[in-house]
Amino acid sequence: MIVTTAREIADTRQFDISGALDRSTPGVSTDDVLGNPFSPQVDFRGFVASPVSGTPEGLAVYQNGVRINEAYGDTVNWDLIPTVAIDRSVIVTGNPLFGLNALGGAVVLDMKNGFTYQGFDLDGRLGSRNRRQTTMQYGVLQGDFASYLAVEAAGDSGYRKYSGSQVRRLYGDIGYRGDSAEVHFTLGLAQNRFGVSGPAPVDLVNNDTSAIYTTPQTNKNTLSQYDLNATFTPAPNWKILTDVHYRAFDQAHVDGNTTDLNSCGQPTLCDGNGNSTYLPDIFQGAANLGVIDRTWTRSRTVGGTVQIENTDKIYSMPNKFTFGVNYEHGWTNFSADEEVGVLNPGDLSITGLGMLNIDPTADVQTVHLNAANSYLGVYGLDALDVTDKLTVTAGGRFNYAAITLYDLVGTSLNGSSVYTHFNPTIGTSYKLTPEVTGYANYSEANRAPTPLELGCANPNQPCLIDNFLVSDPPLKQVVTHSIETGLRGQMRLPQLLPGRFEWNAGVYRTTNFNDILSVPSVVTGLGYFTNAGTTQRQGIETAIRYKDEKLTTYINYTLTDATFRSQILLGSPNNPEAIALGSSSILVEPGSHMSSIAKHRLKAGFDYSITPEWKIGADLVYTAGAWVRGDEINAYGTLSPYATVNLRTSYQVTKNFQIYGLIDNVGDTRTRNFATFYNTTAIPFLDMTNPRQTSLGPPTGFYGGAKVTF
Repeated sequence: MIVTTAREIADTRQFDISGALDRSTPGVSTDDVLGNPFSPQVDFRGFVASPVSGTPEGLAVYQNGVRINEAYGDTVNWDLIPTVAIDRSVIVTGNPLFGLNALGGAVVLDMKNGFTYQGFDLDGRLGSRNRRQTTMQYGVLQGDFASYLAVEAAGDSGYRKYSGSQVRRLYGDIGYRGDSAEVHFTLGLAQNRFGVSGPAPVDLVNNDTSAIYTTPQTNKNTLSQYDLNATFTPAPNWKILTDVHYRAFDQAHVDGNTTDLNSCGQPTLCDGNGNSTYLPDIFQGAANLGVIDRTWTRSRTVGGTVQIENTDKIYSMPNKFTFGVNYEHGWTNFSADEEVGVLNPGDLSITGLGMLNIDPTADVQTVHLNAANSYLGVYGLDALDVTDKLTVTAGGRFNYAAITLYDLVGTSLNGSSVYTHFNPTIGTSYKLTPEVTGYANYSEANRAPTPLELGCANPNQPCLIDNFLVSDPPLKQVVTHSIETGLRGQMRLPQLLPGRFEWNAGVYRTTNFNDILSVPSVVTGLGYFTNAGTTQRQGIETAIRYKDEKLTTYINYTLTDATFRSQILLGSPNNPEAIALGSSSILVEPGSHMSSIAKHRLKAGFDYSITPEWKIGADLVYTAGAWVRGDEINAYGTLSPYATVNLRTSYQVTKNFQIYGLIDNVGDTRTRNFATFYNTTAIPFLDMTNPRQTSLGPPTGFYGGAKVTF
């Protein structure tokens, strides 16, 4: 269990929780897949929680006990979470109580309320790239009632072309606490817009770090979430927790792309195979063609949990027993279409012609789909203190997932799938000394394919990963077996420093059976999902933290060795090795490293009070280069490793007024943490030879702000 407190989150001065975790939390990194800092992909030990539809998700994320992986693709939209309202973040591993998708673990966000926070904060910031940002929180306690409100807003022009953002989000809590009950009603609202430029060809990026590859590319996310939860203590040693919630998520996505449609000397356009389509060739080869793909996702989720806890002793031994039932039902209306357009040579933007690609033989077709998914979980966990040193924990969870697709255009997408699995866990912890504890744990987890993945699993009928669906064969669910062991403890060295050290060191191994990957198709811009046999992530995790009245400092290191354990044929038509062999696929051998997972991650930082009023701080993040997506045969080397250094300082002018300054990425390191292959001939008038495209991280940023606190 890795805990990050509200104070530690605040010390990083990050607007998004993903950025705070990236700066200081062991094993966590962020990948800039979309080219926008408000839409990161969070990686923990090689498992991701991503906002990118079509990314195989391996982390479950909970906000006040509510699972916030979206119903349609299990995506996690970090931009919707108000960072200032987070009381603490906990990354939990090896605990099946957290249900589906917790293959690598669960990120649990406990939110503030009027009982845990009282006062008023107003924080405003301006800085590089037209950044303007405001956060406000207010908490009040009056007798048995308390209320809390947090509001955040931010905007900037982005560090790449057409990548500006507008973020607005709100979180509120009204609570009651009596002698035997505590009840909370919470509200979450958000409405955000992003330019998501995505990766760009290395040939373009080397000449212009703000370059993009086809536009428009935008996301609009809207959220409304309502939650009613209560805790009852009907008798000594008994506690009942209940929750019922409703979540409404809408996303509109616009994506300009290249196309295989071309002029072929006929009245109509031809597809990439030279076959005539229904689309008229109005330019007769005098213009470069592109397409604008649009999708609309409207997801609704309703669910609830009932959990019972008992702490009665068993034969005089302290014991905690937990039993619960969780049910979630989601329904999604998904629609998508593709408009043919003209690719403008100047800025690679695409101007639509008002002509939809509705050819029934086309690679991509208009889609209108309803999807329903029902998830039921029944779980139990018991922790018994056998002695004052030894604790044994055992339990498990039964997961049931039913997924149904309803095609509203034809019948090819109709289908229904049911997945079940029981996930056991057993672990032990032993106090070797009063300050050192050893631990070991074995657990299993499973992930059912999402409605999106089930609708896009046929290599002979590929789809735009986050856009279009086709009729597909069923996928198998992913089942994970994990083991973890290590030591943790604390110590004081008064002869050296006055404060306290906390440390941990451990090893882990997680094996995925029937892992699901997204792979590209031979058709430009298309792809599909496939079961990729057995994969494995294993490594080492170490951390040490020191804190006293003036100084807080930390350093942590994580090694993640992620490999394929089965021989598997994967589609990778733009991999030069496949092209050289006249193939569209690569043969991945056991032991090959998985792509987009950095092997080494090192973080260090400190905050120091020079005087009671003046505080300085810094942090360092080092990440080794990952393999390029599509190069699972490891033939073309990794991306370059990178390190970023960030500085901060603050001065408490009065008891209620503070000013501060930040310098992000002091060395102007243009990080490259994600890359993939692409078709270098997709845009004929560009002379490009490097088959890689990559996403660049932001340059140096300078920010100044002020904070009022009461």
